Amino acid sequence: MNKKVVCIGAVLVDELFFCKEAVIAGTSNPANSSKSAGGVMRNIAHHLVLLDVDTAFITVAGNDSDGTWLLDECKAAGIDVSSALIANCQTGKYVAILQPNGSLFTAATVNPCDDYLNIALLEENKSKLLAATIIVADTNLSTEVLAWLIAFCFEHRLMLCLEPVSVVKAKKLSELDLKGVYLITPNEDELTLLNTETLNTEGSIKKLMERGVEKTWVRRGANGSVMYSKGKSLEIAAPVVTVKDSTGAGDAALAGYIAAYCLGMDERACIEAGHAMAAMIIQIRGAVDAGINKQKFLSALTHYYPHG
Repeated sequence: MNKKVVCIGAVLVDELFFCKEAVIAGTSNPANSSKSAGGVMRNIAHHLVLLDVDTAFITVAGNDSDGTWLLDECKAAGIDVSSALIANCQTGKYVAILQPNGSLFTAATVNPCDDYLNIALLEENKSKLLAATIIVADTNLSTEVLAWLIAFCFEHRLMLCLEPVSVVKAKKLSELDLKGVYLITPNEDELTLLNTETLNTEGSIKKLMERGVEKTWVRRGANGSVMYSKGKSLEIAAPVVTVKDSTGAGDAALAGYIAAYCLGMDERACIEAGHAMAAMIIQIRGAVDAGINKQKFLSALTHYYPHG
């Protein structure tokens, strides 16, 4: 596979708390916990490497023990972090509270490193960006950096995929010129914040296209997803599986889609590949399954969508 992917975004320490009983707000809840390397883009980069996609990761870690550990974890996974910056600040964290069924109750993120993932860092890595088949970025980037990246990809005709990350962070895209965005991947809640107006799904998609987005892939959890592009939509059902932990499902879906694209699959198969990856991840605890490889990925795709 000679296609190259560059991921741009946060690297975080993930701390997950799995509550033993239904979460009660405003009080202490007994739980089990886990710690792992995380961050939306780091998770996507890790899965792409596991699927034999040539992947580089532009990110910023702090100059503390967590930052050293995270970058070592990336290197051990085979992710190219030669463009990563070590900043004079604390490394970021993502803390999630999950219900016993694995669904997310709430989460919080703190990342002082975001300020250092700036336009200057991307300009230093222009050659790496220009050599990419696909650039993937998340909305942990500032509004100014997102605007620069979108314009850069439009100017150089590069394929840019944007992951909104969360409802709050999706707002960063609401007033930007989106000409240059190939794919954006919101869930239903994030979709409502991507435009300045309050619109229904159809109106939101139409507005995004008017603003320059080529494709919008709306994730609907257990209800599958819909890919919208000019003049058409493609709805795909999600596999029925038992959810153990929903963390990282969207990250896995985008990695599966990109890997399938790099393998030359058509759009339906790419979406199905995204669903298959997400299905594998939600059946384990944690956002990444280090045991996944291309063979298991393709087998899962055939298992969940045998018509292919």
